[in-house]
Amino acid sequence: MYLNRLRKILTENNEKYLFPCIRDLVANGLSLERFSNEDSIPSRQDITQYLAAWFKYIEISPDKCRQWMIDYCVGMLSAISSSSKSRIRHSTKSNIKYIYKSDVIVNCRCKQNSFKALCDPACPIYEEMTHKAKENEAVTILKPKNTVKHRVADEIVQIQVSIKEKHRDQFKEAMEVAQNHLKHRVSKKEIVNLLNNSGFKTRTGKKWSYSTFMCELSKLKQVE
Repeated sequence: MYLNRLRKILTENNEKYLFPCIRDLVANGLSLERFSNEDSIPSRQDITQYLAAWFKYIEISPDKCRQWMIDYCVGMLSAISSSSKSRIRHSTKSNIKYIYKSDVIVNCRCKQNSFKALCDPACPIYEEMTHKAKENEAVTILKPKNTVKHRVADEIVQIQVSIKEKHRDQFKEAMEVAQNHLKHRVSKKEIVNLLNNSGFKTRTGKKWSYSTFMCELSKLKQVE
């Protein structure tokens, strides 16, 4: 379904760049059976930003990217996320905006891609990506963050949590997102904006400020 919708967006010139990994992620989402117990599981945001970077690479407009991506992320990626549909929509818009305004580029790492998506040497950018991986293996769109490998689906277990617990859970996710961007040398001010645009709150449920963010980073370093 999502693959057919995607093909309708593509033109004759850019359909050839429908890479095997993209087709796999679009058609199947994240195939968890390909991961071992020791593997880190990529997050919804990892996949969202990777696909957005691909849309940007093949010169699809942000509007067309957003129209397709929101339905895909809500329909396909909600299975690996504990976020509500409304938060997924909001987060998807924020991630697309960030990717299109940034200098993030496609770097799939070929068969070593973090999504364990299908890869084929016949892919038009296989040689380029292989060379890039050898040059600097550390440069990637997103590295999978350390997340809980087994998420409990919201629709299976319905529990009443306190406001404090809600803030705690989303705060933890916010800091994981922030640390992930720090690894990719995104500026702290940009991260603060991204957290606010994605609907994340501080541990007390307030909007993020630069000073609060720096304070929380300091606390993390003390724990480490």
